[in-house]
Amino acid sequence: MKTKDYREVQLSSSSLVFIFIAILILGIVIFLLGVSVGKKQAQILKESEIPAEATLGEAEKVSAASEGQKEAIQKELAVHQKLKNETEKKKAPEVQEENLYFVQVGAFADMKAASGVAEGFKKQGYRAFVLDPLPSDNKPVYRVRIGSFPTREKAESIRDELAKSQKKKKSDYFIVRK
Repeated sequence: MKTKDYREVQLSSSSLVFIFIAILILGIVIFLLGVSVGKKQAQILKESEIPAEATLGEAEKVSAASEGQKEAIQKELAVHQKLKNETEKKKAPEVQEENLYFVQVGAFADMKAASGVAEGFKKQGYRAFVLDPLPSDNKPVYRVRIGSFPTREKAESIRDELAKSQKKKKSDYFIVRK
Protein backbone atom coordinates (compact mmCIF):
# COMPACT_ATOMS: atom_id res chain seq x y z
CA MET A 1 0.00 0.00 0.00
CA LYS A 2 1.02 3.51 -0.71
CA THR A 3 1.22 6.01 2.02
CA LYS A 4 -0.80 9.10 1.32
CA ASP A 5 0.68 12.50 1.67
CA TYR A 6 -1.15 14.73 4.06
CA ARG A 7 -0.96 18.45 4.12
CA GLU A 8 -1.45 20.29 7.29
CA VAL A 9 -2.53 23.90 7.52
CA GLN A 10 -0.98 25.67 10.39
CA LEU A 11 -2.23 29.00 11.62
CA SER A 12 -0.59 31.21 14.09
CA SER A 13 -2.56 32.42 17.09
CA SER A 14 -2.65 35.97 15.70
CA SER A 15 -4.19 34.77 12.40
CA LEU A 16 -6.77 32.71 14.33
CA VAL A 17 -7.72 35.79 16.35
CA PHE A 18 -7.98 37.81 13.14
CA ILE A 19 -10.29 35.18 11.53
CA PHE A 20 -12.44 35.03 14.67
CA ILE A 21 -12.82 38.82 14.81
CA ALA A 22 -13.63 38.98 11.07
CA ILE A 23 -16.37 36.33 11.48
CA LEU A 24 -17.72 38.14 14.53
CA ILE A 25 -17.87 41.49 12.67
CA LEU A 26 -19.52 39.83 9.67
CA GLY A 27 -22.16 38.27 11.95
CA ILE A 28 -22.88 41.62 13.61
CA VAL A 29 -23.26 43.34 10.22
CA ILE A 30 -25.67 40.65 9.00
CA PHE A 31 -27.67 40.91 12.24
CA LEU A 32 -27.94 44.70 11.98
CA LEU A 33 -29.03 44.47 8.35
CA GLY A 34 -31.71 41.99 9.37
CA VAL A 35 -32.96 44.31 12.11
CA SER A 36 -33.04 47.21 9.66
CA VAL A 37 -35.02 45.22 7.09
CA GLY A 38 -37.39 43.99 9.80
CA LYS A 39 -38.07 47.52 11.01
CA LYS A 40 -38.73 48.69 7.46
CA GLN A 41 -41.14 45.78 6.86
CA ALA A 42 -42.96 46.52 10.12
CA GLN A 43 -43.25 50.19 9.14
CA ILE A 44 -44.65 49.30 5.71
CA LEU A 45 -47.10 46.84 7.27
CA LYS A 46 -48.20 49.40 9.86
CA GLU A 47 -48.79 52.02 7.17
CA SER A 48 -50.84 49.61 5.04
CA GLU A 49 -53.12 48.45 7.88
CA ILE A 50 -56.39 50.26 7.32
CA PRO A 51 -59.65 48.92 8.74
CA ALA A 52 -61.99 47.58 6.09
CA GLU A 53 -64.90 49.49 7.64
CA ALA A 54 -63.14 52.83 7.12
CA THR A 55 -64.82 55.10 4.61
CA LEU A 56 -63.30 57.33 2.03
CA GLY A 57 -64.35 60.36 4.10
CA GLU A 58 -62.24 59.14 7.02
CA ALA A 59 -59.28 58.71 4.68
CA GLU A 60 -59.61 62.36 3.66
CA LYS A 61 -59.46 63.47 7.32
CA VAL A 62 -55.86 62.34 7.56
CA SER A 63 -54.21 65.75 7.46
CA ALA A 64 -50.59 64.61 7.65
CA ALA A 65 -50.85 62.46 4.54
CA SER A 66 -49.82 63.91 1.21
CA GLU A 67 -52.11 63.82 -1.82
CA GLY A 68 -50.32 60.75 -3.19
CA GLN A 69 -50.81 58.90 0.09
CA LYS A 70 -54.48 59.91 0.18
CA GLU A 71 -55.02 58.47 -3.29
CA ALA A 72 -53.22 55.26 -2.32
CA ILE A 73 -55.35 54.98 0.83
CA GLN A 74 -58.54 55.53 -1.15
CA LYS A 75 -57.55 52.87 -3.69
CA GLU A 76 -56.69 50.45 -0.93
CA LEU A 77 -60.00 51.12 0.82
CA ALA A 78 -61.85 50.46 -2.42
CA VAL A 79 -59.98 47.17 -2.83
CA HIS A 80 -60.75 46.18 0.78
CA GLN A 81 -64.42 46.99 0.32
CA LYS A 82 -64.57 45.03 -2.94
CA LEU A 83 -62.90 42.01 -1.32
CA LYS A 84 -65.25 42.24 1.65
CA ASN A 85 -68.29 42.28 -0.64
CA GLU A 86 -66.97 39.32 -2.67
CA THR A 87 -66.27 37.36 0.52
CA GLU A 88 -69.79 37.97 1.80
CA LYS A 89 -71.22 36.75 -1.51
CA LYS A 90 -69.10 33.58 -1.48
CA LYS A 91 -69.97 32.56 2.08
CA ALA A 92 -71.98 29.38 2.48
CA PRO A 93 -75.61 30.02 3.20
CA GLU A 94 -76.28 29.94 6.92
CA VAL A 95 -79.31 27.98 8.02
CA GLN A 96 -80.72 28.11 11.52
CA GLU A 97 -81.62 24.44 11.76
CA GLU A 98 -79.04 22.13 13.29
CA ASN A 99 -80.17 18.80 11.84
CA LEU A 100 -79.40 19.30 8.16
CA TYR A 101 -77.60 16.90 5.85
CA PHE A 102 -75.18 17.68 3.03
CA VAL A 103 -73.47 15.63 0.33
CA GLN A 104 -69.75 16.28 0.21
CA VAL A 105 -68.57 15.87 -3.37
CA GLY A 106 -64.93 16.84 -2.98
CA ALA A 107 -62.13 18.25 -0.87
CA PHE A 108 -59.36 20.28 -2.47
CA ALA A 109 -56.16 21.99 -1.39
CA ASP A 110 -56.74 24.72 -3.98
CA MET A 111 -59.62 27.20 -3.70
CA LYS A 112 -59.81 27.64 -7.49
CA ALA A 113 -60.25 23.91 -8.04
CA ALA A 114 -62.94 23.72 -5.37
CA SER A 115 -64.76 26.73 -6.83
CA GLY A 116 -64.60 25.19 -10.30
CA VAL A 117 -66.18 21.96 -9.08
CA ALA A 118 -68.86 23.86 -7.18
CA GLU A 119 -69.68 25.94 -10.28
CA GLY A 120 -70.02 22.73 -12.30
CA PHE A 121 -72.58 21.36 -9.86
CA LYS A 122 -74.41 24.71 -9.79
CA LYS A 123 -74.74 24.55 -13.58
CA GLN A 124 -76.33 21.12 -13.14
CA GLY A 125 -78.93 22.69 -10.86
CA TYR A 126 -77.58 21.71 -7.45
CA ARG A 127 -77.10 24.08 -4.52
CA ALA A 128 -73.33 23.72 -4.21
CA PHE A 129 -70.94 25.76 -2.07
CA VAL A 130 -67.34 25.73 -0.86
CA LEU A 131 -66.50 25.64 2.85
CA ASP A 132 -63.43 27.46 4.08
CA PRO A 133 -60.74 25.34 5.77
CA LEU A 134 -61.38 24.42 9.37
CA PRO A 135 -59.01 25.76 12.05
CA SER A 136 -58.21 22.16 12.98
CA ASP A 137 -56.94 21.32 9.46
CA ASN A 138 -53.18 20.82 9.28
CA LYS A 139 -53.27 21.83 5.61
CA PRO A 140 -56.00 24.02 4.14
CA VAL A 141 -58.80 21.88 2.71
CA TYR A 142 -61.67 23.45 0.78
CA ARG A 143 -64.72 21.18 0.96
CA VAL A 144 -67.35 21.24 -1.78
CA ARG A 145 -70.82 20.33 -0.52
CA ILE A 146 -74.28 20.11 -1.96
CA GLY A 147 -77.40 20.62 0.09
CA SER A 148 -78.99 21.26 2.68
CA PHE A 149 -81.41 18.37 3.08
CA PRO A 150 -83.83 17.93 5.98
CA THR A 151 -83.49 14.12 6.10
CA ARG A 152 -80.69 11.65 5.61
CA GLU A 153 -82.83 9.74 3.11
CA LYS A 154 -83.13 12.81 0.86
CA ALA A 155 -79.35 13.35 1.03
CA GLU A 156 -78.76 9.66 0.18
CA SER A 157 -81.07 9.85 -2.82
CA ILE A 158 -79.19 12.92 -4.12
CA ARG A 159 -75.88 11.12 -3.51
CA ASP A 160 -77.12 8.12 -5.50
CA GLU A 161 -78.33 10.42 -8.28
CA LEU A 162 -74.93 12.16 -8.37
CA ALA A 163 -73.06 8.85 -8.46
CA LYS A 164 -75.11 7.70 -11.45
CA SER A 165 -74.86 10.97 -13.37
CA GLN A 166 -71.12 11.35 -12.71
CA LYS A 167 -70.46 7.61 -13.26
CA LYS A 168 -68.77 7.26 -9.90
CA LYS A 169 -69.20 5.04 -6.86
CA LYS A 170 -71.53 5.99 -4.03
CA SER A 171 -68.49 5.97 -1.75
CA ASP A 172 -66.94 8.85 -3.72
CA TYR A 173 -69.57 11.12 -2.19
CA PHE A 174 -70.57 11.01 1.43
CA ILE A 175 -73.22 12.39 3.74
CA VAL A 176 -72.30 15.05 6.29
CA ARG A 177 -74.53 16.20 9.12
CA LYS A 178 -74.29 19.77 10.33
